[in-house]
Amino acid sequence: MSVSKHMKRHLLTSIIILIFIVSCKQKETKKAKSIDQELTTELKLKPEKPIEEIVIPEQYFEIDSLRLKLESELDKLALNPNFDLKTEPITNTHDKTITDTIKTRTFDKTKIHSYKYLEREWVCKAEIRNSEFEFLDSVKIGTKKQTFENIIKSKLDSDLIKIGDLENTSVFIFAFENDTLKTIDYQGYVD
Repeated sequence: MSVSKHMKRHLLTSIIILIFIVSCKQKETKKAKSIDQELTTELKLKPEKPIEEIVIPEQYFEIDSLRLKLESELDKLALNPNFDLKTEPITNTHDKTITDTIKTRTFDKTKIHSYKYLEREWVCKAEIRNSEFEFLDSVKIGTKKQTFENIIKSKLDSDLIKIGDLENTSVFIFAFENDTLKTIDYQGYVD
């Protein structure tokens, strides 16, 4: 009987261990399913379709005489006493012994940024948003597209018009909305 009793005990122990193993496996399977569900939930948070960028068609005009006239008028505009001036010293990138100056002129929603090196100053960026500032004797915020077409002597097929140089280093950007000029931006290059 002792062998039989010993076998019963061994069998009972084996059954308990087997139940324990099966129970643990079920818990692991539940955890794995739970993790899969969490990952699936996270993936669903991403948009089903990729977000597309809105591309606004533009027209680029390389009219050097017009661009130079616009630059000249922008330089004069920067001298307007209505602007508040803020200056910031900056170390020259080519000669660390020279301190240059970044100038920011603001008036209401309009900003003009310039770079001053020794005695020379260049406008490097402008955001014209006020109708008080006029270019070419009739181009200002609020100008109709037809008027602008007459000035540049070209048909405008876009609401985004760029006038710049061949290298794209000096560009005026005129943005129209409902055939009315909404913004004038300038992007210039300073080394």
